[in-house]
Amino acid sequence: MENTVELAPDYYLDNFVKLTQHATLWYSDLLSPDEHQWLSAFENLNKPAQCLLVRLYSRKGCWFRSDKLNYHEIVDIQSALDELAVHGFVSLSPDLTVQELAVNLLTKPEILTLYSQHPKSLKKEALVACLSEESFEQFEALNFMVIKLNSAHMIDVLLTLFFANTHQDLSQFVLDDLGLHQFEQYQLSKARRFFESREQIDRLIELSQLSNLYWQCDRKQKANLDILIKTMPDRVEHDYVDRKREHMINDIARDYERLNELETAISLFKTTTLSPSRERRARMYDKLEQNDLFSDIVIEMLTHPIDVSELEVAQKLEQRIKRKQGLKAPRTTKPKCSEYHIELDLSQQRVELVTKAHFESLGWTVFYSENTLLNSLLGLALWDAIFAPIEGAFINAYQHRPLDLYHADFADKRKQLIGNALEQIRQGDTQALLDTYRDKVGISNPFVSWTYVNEELLTLALKHIPNKLLVELFNVQLNDLKLYRNGMPDLIAFKDGKFEWIEVKGPGDKLQDNQWRWIKEFNRLNIPFSVCYVKAKDSE
Repeated sequence: MENTVELAPDYYLDNFVKLTQHATLWYSDLLSPDEHQWLSAFENLNKPAQCLLVRLYSRKGCWFRSDKLNYHEIVDIQSALDELAVHGFVSLSPDLTVQELAVNLLTKPEILTLYSQHPKSLKKEALVACLSEESFEQFEALNFMVIKLNSAHMIDVLLTLFFANTHQDLSQFVLDDLGLHQFEQYQLSKARRFFESREQIDRLIELSQLSNLYWQCDRKQKANLDILIKTMPDRVEHDYVDRKREHMINDIARDYERLNELETAISLFKTTTLSPSRERRARMYDKLEQNDLFSDIVIEMLTHPIDVSELEVAQKLEQRIKRKQGLKAPRTTKPKCSEYHIELDLSQQRVELVTKAHFESLGWTVFYSENTLLNSLLGLALWDAIFAPIEGAFINAYQHRPLDLYHADFADKRKQLIGNALEQIRQGDTQALLDTYRDKVGISNPFVSWTYVNEELLTLALKHIPNKLLVELFNVQLNDLKLYRNGMPDLIAFKDGKFEWIEVKGPGDKLQDNQWRWIKEFNRLNIPFSVCYVKAKDSE
């Protein structure tokens, strides 16, 4: 029988208290007087009232109806509500307009019961539009009590202070409690706080709210983009927070570009330093025939590329400039690689699995591992380095990776640990990777895919891939951990002490830039690699 985890009925209260204690311990000086008062008042509530308040914070919005509150661990909901109201955590029968009530709390039949003069044929949205914007006064006509959650922003503040991001919420604790997410027992930062000013906290919350609006709105409408940019908060001195801001500006600028609002897009991209800012501007200068600006920005990219990807783009754009100038610009020669050309029945399974079966019929042991194998080997080899006690890397117990994983100085900060791990492999000792696999299985690691990589695959890979070659592959990845984590071949095959990586291409499919990038490295390192082009066999 499987072991099931039984959570206490009020498990969520303990998790919420983790948030309040973290805020008080680390960020007391950045909290407002009202927030301090809120925390103090919360601590003094009786347990049922605390439970109900946390339940409300776990739901969406700030409007609730009493008949929808049914929690078996809270015996007397009304008593808990009354206590919350006395201390100002909620308002009962609060001021709200007829439209607010209808939008947030009433069904269409309930609206028609209260306001029967309106046509039943109208959809709820149209029905709401017909209603008054005056205050609602008929609370006695409702069969429930209207509840407004006050200080609704507190949950955003507490979650942001604890997780230092805008996507983890109270459900993260539950996943951990149930054993569905497991995290390494790393050392938390002792001296460095993630936030040093209240402005940084507020800015991250604002960006989170703006991001939600971005994904919900119709971005093919210029008016919506105009609103998003108008409400974009100013820059703040915090690398992580401002990086989020620049990412959002880039996304919006790209949407303007798609609408052919090129001047607006260019002006927005100019305000950011993140990729693909320079690439997009270069392509728009090209489109606008602003050739001097096009050339200047490409020279910048060639001279000071942000990363390997931007350099590759710049090299392609340089060819374009030469052709526009009437100069000869021979296309960059693609790396040569071995090829298979086969015909298979593609009517029943995806092309990679059919190709896998084909090579297995030829005596190979084949795994459809794509990016997961090499990434997982790297994650296992560098486990201690990834979770090393670097100050500022870990600020809560629910991180699957250090905050600086994709920073330029990640490897430098862990130079000795990485060097020791690679030297151990170079000397022929790969047992440590298998030991780590067995010891850490299921624990979150940014590179290890527990679902897709098993011990059989790892054992075969470590047996067949020469140790020195494995170290060379890891060094390629360490050049840019984000860039080189994809683009690897679909299949890896083992037979008679040999191995081969195989990229599968079905009808009409072609190699992408990130795959050519790896093919170039495979050629340099003399790694057995082929592209298998598969045609669909005609059905009989």
